Amino acid sequence: MAQSREVDYSRIKASPRVRPVTALLADSGRNAKPSILTVKAFAVDISKPMASAVAQITSRATGKTQQFALANGRLERVFNTPDVLAIEVSGEGYTTVFRSMTIAVSSAGNRYEFDAQLDPAPIKLTVWAVDSRTNKVIHDAHFTISGKAGRTTLLLTPDSATGLVKTDLPGRGIYQLTSSATGYGDFTKSIRLDSVQSEARVMLTPKKAPDVAQAQALPEAVVKSAKTAYVETPAAKPALKVPVLPSNVQMPAVTNRPFGPIEKGKAIPLKNIYFDQSSPVLRPESNAELDQLAEVLNANPSMQIELRGHTDNQGDFDLNVKLSRDRCQAVIDYLVNKGIAKSRLKAVGRGPIDSIAPNTNEENRKKNRRVEFVVI
Repeated sequence: MAQSREVDYSRIKASPRVRPVTALLADSGRNAKPSILTVKAFAVDISKPMASAVAQITSRATGKTQQFALANGRLERVFNTPDVLAIEVSGEGYTTVFRSMTIAVSSAGNRYEFDAQLDPAPIKLTVWAVDSRTNKVIHDAHFTISGKAGRTTLLLTPDSATGLVKTDLPGRGIYQLTSSATGYGDFTKSIRLDSVQSEARVMLTPKKAPDVAQAQALPEAVVKSAKTAYVETPAAKPALKVPVLPSNVQMPAVTNRPFGPIEKGKAIPLKNIYFDQSSPVLRPESNAELDQLAEVLNANPSMQIELRGHTDNQGDFDLNVKLSRDRCQAVIDYLVNKGIAKSRLKAVGRGPIDSIAPNTNEENRKKNRRVEFVVI
């Protein structure tokens, strides 16, 4: 007969229980450390950090897009949850770099880096030449442009129909522009190109000027872009030093029959000036009105004026502003050829901003397309 045995249950250890997967995941989440993303921007190579770069980051988790300035070419972002990012790094005057990154979060604390190397964006330059007397496009002008280190000089021939030349240049900087045309003096000037979209209008002086005012005209290059505009003119001693009135001195009213009373700050329309359609080229019918304005300026040598160009609201806003400014510049060029000092004249393009009639029909739109001058 088998003997009974007493069991001491207190000595038996309980076997460990298997924990649910959800519990393990919960522990993992509690132990996860933040992940760090570092974005760096360089100009061409990693030895040149970009101080003015911008990073645009789109989060798939939130659906939001944020922009960040990269101080000294560097940005750090901390992520506490996983995400998928679309990153775009850009800088003015440089190409844009894109990258998609998956950000994971773990107990180890992950680090991610994106080194964005940006190449200089090409400058798209449009060049044309005009006659300094008539402001008409010279279709047979030829151009050369050079200046960037190690770059071959470009020989540019304009389109026979428009007289325009369009070319790509390797990047921003100072270039040497030369122009020549049959019957005109050669032109050479250094121009600074700062914007991706730039224009250069060259004014050529005929070799045999018909009058003294034309003979004294100086060649110039007008360089324009979306953000900058400046004029480079050969240095010359002015024949007459124009006194500048203090701002607190009131300009007396000037009476001249074509324009009526002229007072400081009052906009006076030039009613009889005409341009080619959608163009800054002055038509000959404008000469009489502009000659009268030149007479007023000659009779009042201390007077300074601002020419304001206006358009209707048809078409692209930026192009309208540019057209209105270029038309004012064409008027200034005409007055300078009549002996008026350029320092007394200022061109402002207002585009469709200051309409004087609703743009509801062609008659009203015609009223809005105008050039005015204001004594400043």
